[in-house]
Amino acid sequence: MAKFVNKESLTETIHNELKISRKEAGHAVELIFKEITDALAQDGEVDIAGFGKFVIFDRKERMGINPVTKEKMMIHATKLPKFKPSISLKKICNSKED
Repeated sequence: MAKFVNKESLTETIHNELKISRKEAGHAVELIFKEITDALAQDGEVDIAGFGKFVIFDRKERMGINPVTKEKMMIHATKLPKFKPSISLKKICNSKED
């Protein structure tokens, strides 16, 4: 069965591994996500060795079609966060367990 990870499970893992209170562990998780969010909001990059890199991708303005009315419309330029996994993470994800 696939493992599901969210903020709560990260908090619990930090609480158990570091033997700190759940409140402190939750605060640590929030700080990590805030730091990542702040860096990306400023068009920065987040590079976590052995895991991957978060970068901002600029999507250019383009012409689209409204699927309901079939009317052509301009879709404005946007910025999107993208994740590029590290080579070691790719290897781990593609390894087969017997």
